[in-house]
Amino acid sequence: MKTIPFSLIPTPIVTSTAKRIKGVGNFIAEFFPGLEDELTQAEYDYNAREYAAITATASTLNAITIFTLIIAIGELARSNTLPLATLTAITIFTASFTTILYYPQIIATRKMRRIENNLIPAARQLYIEVKSGVPLFNAMTSISTNYGEVSEEFKKIVSKINGGVSELDAISEASKQSPSFKLRRLLWQISNALKVGSDVGTALETTINGLTKDKMDDIEKYAHELSPWTMIYMMVAVILPSLGITLLIVILSLVNIPITPLIFPLIVTLLAAFQLVFLNLIKTRRPRV
Repeated sequence: MKTIPFSLIPTPIVTSTAKRIKGVGNFIAEFFPGLEDELTQAEYDYNAREYAAITATASTLNAITIFTLIIAIGELARSNTLPLATLTAITIFTASFTTILYYPQIIATRKMRRIENNLIPAARQLYIEVKSGVPLFNAMTSISTNYGEVSEEFKKIVSKINGGVSELDAISEASKQSPSFKLRRLLWQISNALKVGSDVGTALETTINGLTKDKMDDIEKYAHELSPWTMIYMMVAVILPSLGITLLIVILSLVNIPITPLIFPLIVTLLAAFQLVFLNLIKTRRPRV
């Protein structure tokens, strides 16, 4: 059982309480048709109805806990904190509900990126071994190490085959559960080749060429995006502060308003925060080579 993210209450209490409101969970799940697939890809043990009920329960308990805490502090301080407690509880409920509900999607997206970082090298080794005459099972076993999250996916396939599941069924099942469309495409090609009895190596070669082209397209797209991003950075982080501070000093001196000592540290803090956010944004958009 995975821990419920951003829940102030222990997971066993949340899950046991959520079992009583599965009808509410079913109602919420109707509005999020992709939740079932996201839970599977994030490797959660709950179905969509159960997780939606857990989300509603955890969010409500978080709100009640914060509400009670603020009211208790208000009683100790002999102050009316009911409006503050109500507003804070509503905010906590909304933030918790949104965050918990979308957390499987976040986990699946992170997993997808880790898979696609090593997918092409792993697929190339698989292709080389298959074309060299190595059986597909042995080739998949060889890439079940040294390729990060891709190896974990193939390790599951190999484990299922060792457990008695047919090679075709194990690959088909893995293709349904993977959050990475590119890995699913690779597994679909292998599965289709096994079904029709064609050469797996040829299917792998075609898929690898497609994956390589997609990677090159991503790099070109990123290169084209850098120019406007660089312009935005120069405007906000270089030109605007220098000209803006000069203009601010001139205007304040003309209207006889004193410049407070806090204004310059505030500007530096805002610039530092902008640069951190900007660099993180650029880093997340950069394709892995």
